[in-house]
Amino acid sequence: MFTYKISFEHHFKNSWPILIYLIGSFILPFYMKNRFGSGDTWIFVQLSAALFLLFFVPLLILHINYYSRNKGDIFFYDPIGQRITINRKGESVSFSFSDIELIKRFKSYPLAENRMQWFPWDSYNYSVIRLKGGQEFIVTSLLVPNMDLPIESRKIKLKKTFYPITHA
Repeated sequence: MFTYKISFEHHFKNSWPILIYLIGSFILPFYMKNRFGSGDTWIFVQLSAALFLLFFVPLLILHINYYSRNKGDIFFYDPIGQRITINRKGESVSFSFSDIELIKRFKSYPLAENRMQWFPWDSYNYSVIRLKGGQEFIVTSLLVPNMDLPIESRKIKLKKTFYPITHA
């Protein structure tokens, strides 16, 4: 039995690429100063801050979206019994793989195609599990980093997207 819940490790696994952008935006003003002189240092700092925010704000919005979607949820996965139990807001729902009608996996293009990721949100992904009775559950990568369950491929539909934000 595997148990998943939002943890510091899951936060870090999803959001660490922003550190690369932070370091780059810290180094950029020094590079620009050396390349073009110190007359426009304040402009270089402003440009660097603006570029960082261009990547950080969408990442922050996505991270808050995922966190609010699965805050307090606990995901239990039993590979032997092929069962999933989701505890959400004090309620527990348990179902077997045979109860699943479809799992829609929403991934960025680089993550779905297993290639180099360019944007800090490229590692984020989520899945919508729809049961045969019509009930749906959204499981984000903050809760379960990798939702690759051993389910028949006909029950899994991959949706590639530039920005994998969850919707109502």
